[in-house]
Amino acid sequence: MKIQSILVAALATGSLCAAVPALELDARIQVFGEMTRPVNITFAQTPANLQDKAGSQTGIGVRFMGEIASAPNWYYELGGKMDATSNFGFNGTITPPAPGAPFNLDLRDVRFTSSYWSLGFGYLTKPNETLTVGFHVEARGEALSAQGKVFQDQGAGPLVQGVVDASTTYLRPWIRLSADATVPVAGLRPYVGVDAALALTKTSQTELVPLGQMDNRTLKSMAPTFALSVYLGMRF
Repeated sequence: MKIQSILVAALATGSLCAAVPALELDARIQVFGEMTRPVNITFAQTPANLQDKAGSQTGIGVRFMGEIASAPNWYYELGGKMDATSNFGFNGTITPPAPGAPFNLDLRDVRFTSSYWSLGFGYLTKPNETLTVGFHVEARGEALSAQGKVFQDQGAGPLVQGVVDASTTYLRPWIRLSADATVPVAGLRPYVGVDAALALTKTSQTELVPLGQMDNRTLKSMAPTFALSVYLGMRF
């Protein structure tokens, strides 16, 4: 994720806003830490479904918001989150239907990575000079990947059963609710806040294939559907 490019574009746009002081437009830049949890997938049937998912992820991102001159309190937004990675957790014995013999399966080397860019708009209300509450709608272009080795042990030691190497992109709409407080310091207007985001669409897994042959639909089905963030920013 080219966060540097996003930051350069944000600062350039902020300079344009600052060049028209008569409009008194509000421009904001913020750095956020976003916490998500990937979704379960089914990786085997014995005959019951066995499911696992990657662990919780925390990613760092940057977002720029600029007030629209013709629509007070409405903002356009540009942002992105850098790679966040976590590993699967399953490591246990699988008992297949007879005549198969039990074996140990270890997925802990398989890691799921996600990042995204975002483009959207938001509406901010300011009950007072300190508090801001916002509603945001954005498109996120998510980059998803899964890599690693699946190990199987039938009693003679772990052997590589398959190699996972899958990647895809996922464009979908999200909504966010935000609340932050501005605390002026020495002529500057820094602020701190929290937000919660929800994906409006979700892909479901429809096929059960070996992880080493993971299809794009299965990979997309692991994408998080909810996120919580804390952020620090500056108003201009």
